[in-house]
Formats: sequence, structure tokens, C-alpha cells
Amino acid sequence: MASRSSSSKAPEASWRATAERIAGIGAWVGCAAVIVILATVVLPRLRGSAYGSTSARTAIRFPNAPRWMTTAEMKPIEDAAQSIVATGNGRDMLQTLQRYLESTGWFESVEQVRLVDHDGIEVLATYATPTALVADGSIDHLCDARGHRMARDYRAKDGPTLVRVLGVAGPTPAVAAAWHGPALKDAIDLLQTIDAQPWRGQVAAIGVGRHAKDGSLELVTTGGSTIVWGRAPSAASPAEVPTGQKLEYLSFLYAKHGRIDHGHPTSIDVRVDCASAR
Repeated sequence: MASRSSSSKAPEASWRATAERIAGIGAWVGCAAVIVILATVVLPRLRGSAYGSTSARTAIRFPNAPRWMTTAEMKPIEDAAQSIVATGNGRDMLQTLQRYLESTGWFESVEQVRLVDHDGIEVLATYATPTALVADGSIDHLCDARGHRMARDYRAKDGPTLVRVLGVAGPTPAVAAAWHGPALKDAIDLLQTIDAQPWRGQVAAIGVGRHAKDGSLELVTTGGSTIVWGRAPSAASPAEVPTGQKLEYLSFLYAKHGRIDHGHPTSIDVRVDCASAR
């Protein structure tokens, strides 16, 4: 009886040992699977939710970008911004990104650069408005309404259909900086004054060559005529007729001739009470 009992227990002990080994192997496999999941899924997600992450943190949004900011205009800005995000972290990264955007010439100001939704960056800014082209030899520089240089240059007369400003003196400023002196700002002041007029499209350029001497500005028409306007509207002189009277006279010529320059090359002085043409 004793021998039968001992022989029946042997297979049972062997089975238990095998089960324990299988359980041990399963535990190791389970631990290994947990480690793999941590390394490949959880940790990258944790890194992606931190400041300064790389590929998971490069969704940069410009929610109030104007329509004229095309993909071609935005791409170099976004590419440079991506590099800053990928190599920086925390508040320093956001501040570096803000300084970069302010230096591009496409913004009047960058009010805020902030993290949103734990996976993106949002830029709230006031965009610069392309306003005129500053002639500089064979190059035209794009400028905004403040007289600051924007990040676009064109071959002379090959740029967008904006008024060119001729005769601006001094060195060309860096992108996002302003031209020295009041001449360009006065030209922009005049441009904004005539912008709503029905004959505005007949003005090809504003000359500031006489500005340093007496503050005078000149309109150059698409027909090649010169209209001596005088001082900028914001710097009107009692020696000249008021701005409104100058506009009325040019509107009279437009209504009568269809053009503010009589339809042929001429020079008109609208500074005086009896405007003259020669």
C-alpha cells in the first residue's frame, strides 16, 4: 500500500513543478510586456505633454492671420518656429519664439505666445499691413503702415500693385525696423488720405525728393504727370490750401477729364488757391 501511495504522488509533484515553472515564465513575460509598453507608449506621451517637446509639440497656430498671409509667406516663419520649439523648453522657449516672430517684419506686435490643449502653441498677434513699396535703386522694399520694412523685396516695378515711394534718403533699415526721418511716414500719411478716392488707382508713386527742403510731397500719376501736393495732411501749413480743397480739385479734374492729370503728361500744383498746370 505504501509503495502505491508514493508512486501516485510522484506525477503530481512533477506536474506542480511544471506549473510553477510555467507561472514563473508567464510572470517574466508579463513584466517584459509592461516594460515595453512603458518605454514605447507611456513615456513618449509624457514627454509630449511637457514643455519643449519635439515632434509632438510642433502644432503652431496663428488663429487671426490675415487672408493675404499665404502658405508661401507662412512656411519660412513656421519652419523657423518649429526649430525653436524643438530645441527649447518651458517659458524660455516661448519667449524666444515670441522674440523671433517680432523680428520677422510680419507683425506690428506679438501679444502672446501660449501653450494650448497640451499639444500645441498659439500665437496671438497684430499683423503688419503691406502698404507701400520703397524704391531703392533697382530694388523695391515692402513696408507697412508704420513705415517699417517688411520681409519682402522685389525688382523695381515688379512687385505687387502698391504705390511706390520715391526718393527716400538714408540707409535701408533691417527687416522690422523703420526708415530714418519723417519723409516716408509723411508719404504714408498722404497715401492713406487719398486711399478712398475714386481716382486713387491713377497714382503710381509718391515722391519725397523735396521733403528735406520744404516738407513737400508729389504725386506721380500712371500717365507720367507730377502733382505737387505740398506738405503731408498731418503737417498742413497755412501757406497752402487745406487738404480738403486739394482733394476737391483733383476730384474735379477726375470728373471732367476722367483723369487727375488731364489725360496727358503735365505738372499740376495744388498747393495754391488757383491750382496751376503747366
